[in-house]
Amino acid sequence: SPPTPSPISCSRSSSRSFSLSLDGDSQPANPPEGGTMAFLIVEDHPANRTVLRSMLESMLRQTVCAFECANDGREAVDAAARRRYALILMDCNMPNMDGWQATEAIRAQDGPNRDTPIVAVTANAMKGDRDKCLAAGMDDYLSKPVDRGRLQDLVLAWIRRRSAAGRPDGDSCGADEGAASEGAAAA
Repeated sequence: SPPTPSPISCSRSSSRSFSLSLDGDSQPANPPEGGTMAFLIVEDHPANRTVLRSMLESMLRQTVCAFECANDGREAVDAAARRRYALILMDCNMPNMDGWQATEAIRAQDGPNRDTPIVAVTANAMKGDRDKCLAAGMDDYLSKPVDRGRLQDLVLAWIRRRSAAGRPDGDSCGADEGAASEGAAAA
């Protein structure tokens, strides 16, 4: 079988320095000592990938961070098998494999992202859509168009949970098992 393509680059560079202090936040959530926080953006639309990456970059400063992108669920599953992520932003409606299927596959893998927070980023904003995402194994839900403040709150909440879990080696950065963030509960 042909080799699986690597996730596409979100922009000109795949790594960037930032301090895990979000705009206006006085209590930074720090990455693992000497560690790199990696984010996976799973989105089939190039403009949406660019917007999400730009929002994340503008929020985060002065620590080593890497961004990777996947065009669809299959690429996301492959990427999740290769590298540990601090957070995965997952579109739901994509070709080849949708976000719900990809999340279920990532959760079923005995890989490094089995417990990584996965946040649905979707245009599906109907009653029951958030529950469908949570039932598929996603930890949180963001509707499109993405509100920068809401994205910032979610990223900070999930990264703080990782820090609070006391995993300084960065090997496991998932949230409390089975828990959705306060943001999802309020959505």
